[in-house]
Amino acid sequence: MKKIILFILTCFPFFGWSQNISMFVGTYTSNTESKGIYAFDFNVKTGEIVLVSTTPLVDPSFLARKDNILYAVSEQGNNKGSLTAYSYNKGKFTILNTVPTKGDAPCHVSVSPYKNLITASNYSGGSFVLYGLEPNGVIGNLKDFVQHEGKGVDKARQEGPHVHSAFFSKKGNELFVQDLGLDQISIYKLIDPKSKDVKLGTDPAEVFSSAGGGPRHIAFDKKEKRMYVVLEMTADIAVYKRDGQDWLFDQSVNINPDGFTGKNGAADIKVSPDGKFLYASNRGDANTIGIFAIAKDGKLTKIANQGTSGKGPRNFNFSPDGKFLLVANQTSNQIITFSRDEKTGLLKETGKPLRVPAPVCIIF
Repeated sequence: MKKIILFILTCFPFFGWSQNISMFVGTYTSNTESKGIYAFDFNVKTGEIVLVSTTPLVDPSFLARKDNILYAVSEQGNNKGSLTAYSYNKGKFTILNTVPTKGDAPCHVSVSPYKNLITASNYSGGSFVLYGLEPNGVIGNLKDFVQHEGKGVDKARQEGPHVHSAFFSKKGNELFVQDLGLDQISIYKLIDPKSKDVKLGTDPAEVFSSAGGGPRHIAFDKKEKRMYVVLEMTADIAVYKRDGQDWLFDQSVNINPDGFTGKNGAADIKVSPDGKFLYASNRGDANTIGIFAIAKDGKLTKIANQGTSGKGPRNFNFSPDGKFLLVANQTSNQIITFSRDEKTGLLKETGKPLRVPAPVCIIF
């Protein structure tokens, strides 16, 4: 038996011992020094980050991943908005194909749990598009395109629809589409979601946020009984609970510290991998992460506000094990890594800032 174990360790010396995982960062390249998409090695034990490679793309502001395939939007106007698929292997990006998003300024992309469907959200276009995915990761046939209509109460920010994100449910049978311009979340059923012939249902359910709130991104509790919606314009988190096929408003909390009177620009919201805490970022004059405990009934209680040691905290993400939280400070051109206390939810800066020009999205 000892000889067999020794043989295995000799032949496969790195099996199960790797502490580095791939991390990808999307950026804005317009009027910045950014080269496009950045690939790093992230050490899950120490939080150390090492640059591996870059690949050029205009304003790759949001990324998604399917195994070793990376998807990136190019957030351009003038009918140039696009979605590109790359294979990534040993630090090398290889373009598989590029398709149009059929709308201006695509700012979000996500892949279904069954990896057979991908959606991109067009902020300026006020629309979203669905494509099929081939088994090899290539973006396939157009499945659907939906154009929103209408406007909100804020004449400057809500002059028309602004689709900011679209997230698949964990079961892959629903698509949640957030429209900042309409103060609306549209929930579409997906017909035959596991198949290659998956289709988008018609007549979506609609959930509305407070007027002038501007829903941007969402997060769910582990059982998807609670939906947490971050409102960009007011920096509120609207909490909804599922009641059969309906979502009922349950709570509203503000990201900011008490007494805050500055400008808002709430950006991202995520539930920790253990499901115990919720985090939300606010840019503007705040530049903080709000930290909330999630009670058994799904309600939120503010724990703290953590400064991000930079400006413009756009997207943030957890390391897969939840031990670290990384914040993309777009305006100050840096990614700040925090260690996370899994018992209290509190964050502590590691003191290892990473300079990246205009970072806006971090994925693992």
